[in-house]
Amino acid sequence: MIKILSLFTLMMLAVTQAFASDDKPLKVVEQATNGVIAELKKTEPEERDAQMVERLVEEYILPAIDQKKIAMGALGKYWQRATPEEQQRFITIFRDRQLRTYGGAFKAFSGETLEFSDTRYSPDGGRAIVKGEFTQSNGNKVPVDFRLYENKESGDWLVYDAVISGLSMVKTYRTQLSDRLQNISIGELIAELESEPVKPYDPEELQAGS
Repeated sequence: MIKILSLFTLMMLAVTQAFASDDKPLKVVEQATNGVIAELKKTEPEERDAQMVERLVEEYILPAIDQKKIAMGALGKYWQRATPEEQQRFITIFRDRQLRTYGGAFKAFSGETLEFSDTRYSPDGGRAIVKGEFTQSNGNKVPVDFRLYENKESGDWLVYDAVISGLSMVKTYRTQLSDRLQNISIGELIAELESEPVKPYDPEELQAGS
């Protein structure tokens, strides 16, 4: 789970526009990254502390991601079985774990790039896939799709999944959590996640696994 989230994080940081476009889903991904990259370039890795990371994530990254939709997708059928309090605790856990994962990814960021080829819309125009290719610092190229949907009330486009080398981030979460929920309750799972330390970010493991 940490490997996929870490790669997703680096991709959110590494956006470069391959062509001029007024494509709204693409702009959402770009706007979530441009400000972060500009600020990271002003600092050395050792200067990027937890307070800076949280500020950047809160200001630029989280507004582009639908935290509730990702949490619902990760729990799958178990979402409806959770109480409203458990649902909110689960959303908060995911958000907090992302913040801690971002901290390691921000320190490791060293100019990786992500170039997009096109955006594909659903027949009703309410969903979109922004297709791209991520180039790691070691030269490896990884295909990636960002999945977004349009919120009908606000008109905003939000990221709800990333598909990395054909592997859905949300489906990977769901498989791992469903396996665990065969043996424990949702409340017990949440308690485990709340107390479980986040595995330290390891860029070498990430590259080896891509």
